[in-house]
Amino acid sequence: MTNYNMNQTILPLTTDYTVQKDNPAYYINELVESLSIKEHYLFGRPREYDLGAMMKLVLFAYTRGVFSSRRIETFAVENLTARWLTQEQMPTYRTICRFRISDELETLIYDGLDQLVDYLRRQNLIDDVTLPA
Repeated sequence: MTNYNMNQTILPLTTDYTVQKDNPAYYINELVESLSIKEHYLFGRPREYDLGAMMKLVLFAYTRGVFSSRRIETFAVENLTARWLTQEQMPTYRTICRFRISDELETLIYDGLDQLVDYLRRQNLIDDVTLPA
């Protein structure tokens, strides 16, 4: 019989988990990593969150129909795949909200659109279409 005791002292370990290639999180991770994001996001506690991890979390939450900052916070804590994407970073709803309306995200979106198109082409998810003259 297994001794089940929620009050025992534990040693926290990071989650040893990898998503399958057919999971949307896999493609979100590949996409954001291909954007070569160098900056760190400077909101929340602790004061630094990885900008790529924040973007991965928000994009993955959106694919699962989670749009509220408070629900994204809960999603980041409870969903194993979201924890994998953020590498165990769990921002508060305030940090998520600030990120979603930040100038950093707007700049990242504008700078990343060309890279996104190139990424989608390399993955053969889109092709070039020529418009009639």
